[in-house]
Order: sequence, then C-alpha cells, then structure tokens
Amino acid sequence: MNLATHYRCDDCHATFPLKTPALLCEACGGLLEIDYDLGPAEPQDILDRAASRRHLGLWRWSDLLPLPELAEPLHLGEGDTPLMRPRRLGRHIGLPGLLVKNDTLMPTGSFKDRGFSVAVGFARALGVTQAFTYSSGNAGASFAAYAARAGIEATVLVEDVANESKIAAISLSGARVLRLRYRSSLEIFAGVSALSEAGFYCFVNFINPVRHEGMKTYAYEICEALGWRAPDVMVHPVGTGGGLYGAWKGFRELRRLGLIDRLPRMVGVQPAASAPLVRAFAEGKTVAGRHGDANKTVAQSIAGDAPIQGGARVLRAVYDSGGRVVAVDDNDLFEAMRLLGEEGVSAEPSAAASTAALLRARAQGWVSESDTVVSVVTGGALKQPSALAQAARPPQGTVEADPAELLRIFRGGGG
Repeated sequence: MNLATHYRCDDCHATFPLKTPALLCEACGGLLEIDYDLGPAEPQDILDRAASRRHLGLWRWSDLLPLPELAEPLHLGEGDTPLMRPRRLGRHIGLPGLLVKNDTLMPTGSFKDRGFSVAVGFARALGVTQAFTYSSGNAGASFAAYAARAGIEATVLVEDVANESKIAAISLSGARVLRLRYRSSLEIFAGVSALSEAGFYCFVNFINPVRHEGMKTYAYEICEALGWRAPDVMVHPVGTGGGLYGAWKGFRELRRLGLIDRLPRMVGVQPAASAPLVRAFAEGKTVAGRHGDANKTVAQSIAGDAPIQGGARVLRAVYDSGGRVVAVDDNDLFEAMRLLGEEGVSAEPSAAASTAALLRARAQGWVSESDTVVSVVTGGALKQPSALAQAARPPQGTVEADPAELLRIFRGGGG
C-alpha cells in the first residue's frame, strides 16, 4: 500500500499529481512537498509489512515512500545502518544516552544513498532517462551509482575544489563530470534552477521534491531501534539540509500515525567559516542570506555560503522542533574524527560535525545528561584522505622485523 497522494507547493499550496516527474511549482516556482494520506493507515499493518520486508533495507518502509504502485525499488543495500552506543565518547561528553547513527556504511559510503535510492527509483518509474545534479562529491557519487543502476544518463556538476577521490568515484559509475567554477553558492542555485526550468531533470536537494523523502527513513529506523520512541535530540551536519529536514518529516509522520508520542529537537551543524544558517538562527530569522567563505574550512561536504531558497525549510524544522543550528571549527572536527575513530567509526570531517557540536553542547546547555541524543555520522573518512591524514596520529616509530626486537618492544609495553 502506497500512501503518497500528490505534490504540494510550500508557498502557494497548489497541488499536482504524482504521475509526472515535477520539480518546482508550475504556478509560483516554490518548492514542492509530497503529501501522504495517513488517515486510513493502520500503523500495525505498516510495521508488519516492514518487518516482512526487512531484507529490502529502507525500502521496507515503502508504504511511506513515494514509489508508484508495482514499481520495483532501486536497491543497492541502503538502510538499516547501525545505531550504536559509543560508551567512552558518551562519558567524555557527559552524555550516557549518546547514540551514533553510522551512515558511513551505506553502499557508496555516505547518507546520500538514502535520498538517491528513493529519488532515482521514483524518477525511473516515471520514465526519466537523463538527469543531472550538483555536488561537492558525496551526492555526485551516490547519484552516479543509482543512476547507473537505473539506466539513467547522469551528469554531475561538481565543485571545482572537490577532492580527486570523490570525483573519481563519480566517474567510476559512468557519469559525465563537469567541474563548476563559481564565486558563491547563489550562482550554483541560479544555474541549476535555470536548467530545471528549461526541462532538464534535476536531483539537487529540495529543487527535487523526492530526495529528502529517503531521509525520512532515519526517523523510522531510529524510533524502531528505540522501541518506538523518539530521541530527545537528533544532531545532523547541514549543507543544504535535506538530511535534517527529511528526518524531521519522518518523525512527524510517525507521530501522526500514533507510533511515537513526542518529537525530538533537531540540531543542525555547520562549519564556523561558512555558517549562514547559524547566523540566521542567532538573529531569529526564518530565511538565511549569504554568509562566510566555503573555502575556509576542511568540511567540504557541508561548506556553502548560502542555502537553497534561504534554507527556509531547515530553519522551520529547527524552530518548530525547539532545536538550533550550531557552528564548529576545524579543530573541533579533527578532534571529533579522532574520538569517533576510537569507537571504530571512521568519519570524514563533515560527517564528524554532529559529534564536534556535542563536544561543547553540555557546557552550552542545549543538551542535558539525561537526554537520549542521536548523532548522525554521514560519510566515511576515506572520502577525504588528506583530512584523514591530518586528523590521525602518526605511527609510533619504525622497527626491524626481527623476532627478538619485536619481543623486546612488546614485553616493554609497546604492543
């Protein structure tokens, strides 16, 4: 049973059928949202079907995803990533209720697979054969992989400063890669909007109304793991903000279904050098303007001096949930990478941003010792090898491969 009903515009509230691969609102150019009719839904039936389809990962929640009836899910093994309790890290921060959602274990190594599995699968079902997206790297790699699987011809506009490892991952899946030079994120959004309006199908967050639908599965997986209760706080790195906003939509759907009785506070994290949403939140604004320099931080995946359409959706989720947007500097990120590594979680700088924010959260007072806090780790450390080398401690020395020498060192406490 699929409960998705129509697109609805955020601004003018016009509605459109889901039978077409729509992007922006035809009436006013606003962002489109997908609505669901949850009234007749039986929550236990949804849970039973999800349990019977566990082998499908996030697609076991297809009742709450916009895939047309009888269409085949586009599945590479995404979803159901671990929700682990990092005890040493929790003690270090003063949060015994800390949990880490480890999305580095997705098929292409980042949380982007949640959104692209659903969005590309939806587009394939509606007959899309050519499409593009813009990316700092992780989204491009995910889009390229799912587009290849779906038989969609893909073009990725990638930041000119993106690291070569991420660009290679995009090309490996057969996508056309075009480096993009720009002075501000506003120029990027103007360009992708123009392409979209000209009829080229776009997968950029929010301009595409489906990508954040896949991010809703965060909420489903987390609440299921917690025995159908929501955490007190969810912390997520924020670039365009599709992960945070999609998760917030998922939590709200679960409450509408009666599966949870309260909602978490949503906390977004940006690099201090490039934090337009942080400034907007501090000033009580509902729309963010251009601010900062995206080239001044190691957090490539979430660096941008302006969010899409002023970040209105992300700020709304933060305000409505009683959450906040906070900034972290590069030193915080490197420390968080090391602390996560000691828990067995390998994170790129941007992915460690949620943990970095929590290192100061207790002192700043926006979490308490009794809170259950979910910190999302969004991408693996090998996506940014140079930053990994900066964060990691160097080897402790060089020794001869001699049994006597090795025994001497190990017996002396060096092993």
